[in-house]
Amino acid sequence: MDRYENYHDSYGGEEEFRKANYSDMVNKYYDLATSFYDFGWGESFHFASRWKGESMRESIKTHEHFLALQLGLKPGMKVLDVGCGIGGPLREIARFSSISITGLNNEYQISRGTELNRLAGLTKSCEFVKADFMKTSFSDDTFNAVYAIEATSPAPDVVGCYKEIYRVLKPGQYFAVDEWCMTDHYNPNN
Repeated sequence: MDRYENYHDSYGGEEEFRKANYSDMVNKYYDLATSFYDFGWGESFHFASRWKGESMRESIKTHEHFLALQLGLKPGMKVLDVGCGIGGPLREIARFSSISITGLNNEYQISRGTELNRLAGLTKSCEFVKADFMKTSFSDDTFNAVYAIEATSPAPDVVGCYKEIYRVLKPGQYFAVDEWCMTDHYNPNN
């Protein structure tokens, strides 16, 4: 915990240290938080707009289906989920679109996601690869579509992250990203 706090400005952490050690920071955070997220939030670690009367889980499924439709996903496509968590969106989108999805993440979340894939009967269409989204081992032009849901903010260089995604995406295909951003309205004291 002491080392993790070094990554945060409010505890005296330095931006360059954070950028140089982003992978360690992300792994420590998610190794700590994943079981809590899974228990309290469910398998999809993201937010979604909600219609009146819609449950949180329904809103998350609707968001994931909307993403699949916007990407034009069709059976037979090979898709990459960057920073896939334990694979909630991966499994939902794979079922909804009849596609194969590779989830990119760290070892701890992959172990949980692999078990959930097995329980859902999706081991043939959904797989995981342990890798850093800044430098993957995939060949150029591998995927028909790529998406990232609230996953790329820890990247030390967002442009570098998106360049790597562009490299593995087949020409003319789509990348969808849903990400948190800070604006000029951010107030660290509120």
